[in-house]
Amino acid sequence: MLLALAFPVVVLAAAKPPAGALSIEGGRGVIVVRGNGGLLGRVAHGSVEVVDLTPTDAWRPVVNGVTRARRVVSKGANVSFRILGGDYRVTVKGEGISVSARGDGVATLLGVPGLFNSDTGIYSTDLEADCQDAPDQCLAIPTILTRVLFGSTFAHP
Repeated sequence: MLLALAFPVVVLAAAKPPAGALSIEGGRGVIVVRGNGGLLGRVAHGSVEVVDLTPTDAWRPVVNGVTRARRVVSKGANVSFRILGGDYRVTVKGEGISVSARGDGVATLLGVPGLFNSDTGIYSTDLEADCQDAPDQCLAIPTILTRVLFGSTFAHP
């Protein structure tokens, strides 16, 4: 009898799609990520807005090591940010953008080349790719507004 009750749980767990991934390194421009799961990031120079879309859960945005309220905006140099669970929207503008997200979601990318350098950074949604350690596995951030899904197909619009 116990085995009969355990079997459906195993089947449901096996049917759940694996979490997706988003990796961005050396980004320059505007990056907006709306997702569910965890996200860590840093911007060398620019601004970040983190909005917790599930404020009643246990997860809160953290910016520069300080736990914040539901919505926080920070500008400056070497701004770090994270939200480790729930639904979120993160908007990063600037240069030296690094983001690592796990879960499901959609990222809107707009690379802005510099005056003396056309580099806009690199990104990947491949679960196995790490743009920091293996940049050859990643794509250039496009200079036209581009949406990319990561994780399951029901990702947030």
